[in-house]
Amino acid sequence: MNHTVENLVGPADACQMLGIDHQVLLRSINDGIVPAYRIGDAVRFRPSELRHPALSGLAEFYRSGRGHFAA
Repeated sequence: MNHTVENLVGPADACQMLGIDHQVLLRSINDGIVPAYRIGDAVRFRPSELRHPALSGLAEFYRSGRGHFAA
């Protein structure tokens, strides 16, 4: 069995990777688009999940005001 260890990142790094601001990150988590993990009081993200091609249009989606994001 091959298990890889991946360092989790915080919200600031997630925002930078996705090219969005903190409010858009929170909204996309609440909308179930961006996967997030709660560890104690902290929210963390897996960089490999943030690099998923389906999330590449996230910033444009929230700027456009469309109703549904097809991730």
